[in-house]
Amino acid sequence: MSLIVNCFRRLADAPAKNELKGYKVTDVNRTRKVGVACRSLQELKRKACAKLNVTNDLAEINVYLVDGSLIDEEEYFSTLKPQTTLILQKPGEKVLSDADLLYDTLRRVNIDFLAAGEKASEFLTENLKAKVAVLNNTLNKDDTKTRLSSRDEHPEWFRGLETNCATKEAYLHRRCQDRIRGYLYKTIEQIKSSDIFSKDPRARKQLLYAIAFFKMQLKEDHYFGYYFDRSRAENEDAKASDELDSSSCYDHCPCRLKWFEYSAYFRLFGTPEQSCDGVDGIRKKNERNTMMDSKTEEEEAEDTCPYKIRKTEKETRHAICDPMGEFRCAGIWNEEKCSYGDQHRINPYRSREELILFSTWNFDHKIERSRSLVPLLLKLAAQGNTNETDLFEIYDNLFTTKNLRLVHIVCHDKTSHK
Repeated sequence: MSLIVNCFRRLADAPAKNELKGYKVTDVNRTRKVGVACRSLQELKRKACAKLNVTNDLAEINVYLVDGSLIDEEEYFSTLKPQTTLILQKPGEKVLSDADLLYDTLRRVNIDFLAAGEKASEFLTENLKAKVAVLNNTLNKDDTKTRLSSRDEHPEWFRGLETNCATKEAYLHRRCQDRIRGYLYKTIEQIKSSDIFSKDPRARKQLLYAIAFFKMQLKEDHYFGYYFDRSRAENEDAKASDELDSSSCYDHCPCRLKWFEYSAYFRLFGTPEQSCDGVDGIRKKNERNTMMDSKTEEEEAEDTCPYKIRKTEKETRHAICDPMGEFRCAGIWNEEKCSYGDQHRINPYRSREELILFSTWNFDHKIERSRSLVPLLLKLAAQGNTNETDLFEIYDNLFTTKNLRLVHIVCHDKTSHK
């Protein structure tokens, strides 16, 4: 009974849908800004494109927060506060480059040569890795405010961030989720652009099941946001904490968003025939069939996905930083540790400048996503050999620290990992 009560509690806590909200929308050059009132992400795209005279297909348009977070899920969009500034990106446009981030950081720490303005920005586009090393040595290492957490305690840390997160931990939790979402979207894009997906109906169905599984399992795993969340650092306090579920997680976490769907109900409690009797059961069965008829190919795959979602133990849900929030580079993919030692460490909880610099650190797949993992999934689907064990293995290598290493930009080797 407690499970059912918990489900309805989560439903009650979910953000209200179809609420009309106003947002500020600008282009990537920040030259124009318009107000848009909308109820959904798609409606925002449509109205913003009309006001900014953008004629591209809406499917080609991306929406970002000014801190670089991609907004492309309705549930994510629903968490944004009214009057949030959003950036509309057309194909081929860049929202914010690493050089722009570094230039802004260097300006804030008052490096003298930045008086050159545009010349300095130009300078940073060349030999970027060396400039990051210089910047890292220049940052102020004052730890007096590192332990502070809330916006009220450390307001300068939150300056310029378009976010409703009230703490540093919640913000970095979300940024990690954004990175993992990015791997999901790139994986889906590579799958759908393949000949196997477009030309082989049997393989296509298997691949749609795999995509559905990845989405549902990532929601169960909170998109691994706790990797960057120092409150989940591995120490005695963390071991004694409650399990990471929707009652103890942040409002923006997927476990608190769109959790109680119609399809999710039947995965938990069985079909209408099993849970209802008589006329009421028949009515609900007909309602479900009507809903199924109007679903997209991907939504149907989610409803009929044969793979079971894996529950993860709370003991394994730890941050990859220490309790203060310091991260250390794991080193180049084929080495056991970072050869730069203490030179490659960072604490984005310390200051706004270090938070910006942290955006240049990357997760590196030891077994590569685009060159190895997705091709393997396509091959298995084409052969009709996709099974649950293989899918879990691919999932772990795509999205977990079993195969992901957080590395300094200098240690991020983008060449083939052979």
